[in-house]
Amino acid sequence: MGRFILGLAFVTVFYGVMFPARAEVDKILHVCDRQERMCPEFRPRVTAPDGWTRDEAASLKYGASMFVPNGKTFGRAEAIIYAEGRYNNDRTELGQWVAASDRDWAKTSGKNAKITTLPSVNPKVIIKRYDNPSLKDQPIEVIAHYADLDEDGNSYVVRLAVSGRNEAAVLAAVPLLEKMIVGAKIP
Repeated sequence: MGRFILGLAFVTVFYGVMFPARAEVDKILHVCDRQERMCPEFRPRVTAPDGWTRDEAASLKYGASMFVPNGKTFGRAEAIIYAEGRYNNDRTELGQWVAASDRDWAKTSGKNAKITTLPSVNPKVIIKRYDNPSLKDQPIEVIAHYADLDEDGNSYVVRLAVSGRNEAAVLAAVPLLEKMIVGAKIP
């Protein structure tokens, strides 16, 4: 019996080395555009933080996992957390992908918008704060970006974000974002 358990432990460790755990992205197709076509959604495997729940209706509407505080709905929450995967067809390096995304955001966000790089709890995660006072519903967002794969080996950039109507609500939720990053099996 002892040899069997030792052998099982060896196989488990060997399997873990051969196939390291990773967060992964699920590909989901759903009907969209008034039922005229199928739209893909790339949903990162992340779990709602304690005290929060996934808003199914908002998740379907926006094509991302939308999390709200327990007892709130998407339209009534001061802050939300969302997770979305962006297909990275050419496997652009994460830093380059984020820089290109930031340039696009800055072009459309007005003169008072700014981007600030924040410290990360994981060296494979780039965290940015986006301030755009001209937006009523999302004047501030904190977004963690990381590279991930799906079960077929396709590449994605995951955006795990806290967004809200005011700075205090967003900053209060940032520690939850950090816990989600620590809990994700980022490759």
